[in-house]
Amino acid sequence: MAAKRSRWPVPDVESSLPDLKSPDEEARGNAVRAFCPCHVGWEAFESHVGEVLRAMRDPSRVVRAGALHVFHDAAKMHREADLAYYEEEGEERIGEKRAQGFRSMAERLEARRDKRARRRKRRHGRA
Repeated sequence: MAAKRSRWPVPDVESSLPDLKSPDEEARGNAVRAFCPCHVGWEAFESHVGEVLRAMRDPSRVVRAGALHVFHDAAKMHREADLAYYEEEGEERIGEKRAQGFRSMAERLEARRDKRARRRKRRHGRA
């Protein structure tokens, strides 16, 4: 069985840098879209975020749309990562909370006795 290939090859970010200064707006638009974090990864996007920000002020509508697309994908990836993080934390807390409610009768009585003993110590210690 052949190894599965990705639909599109990973863009070479370094070869796209000279195209950002090209007089052709299509070349500049393609160069900006090469920084999309869904294709090149988060580290490559973060290292070249300044170029994408400059492309947001480009006079060409095509280039600005490409830069906006890159930031949209970056925001979406960041939001999904945050949601996954908070879901994991929440599941752990829910599991712990559920586990606390299921103590045997003997454990509940022992906890009640311990609580009363601590109260008595506090009262007599202060008096």
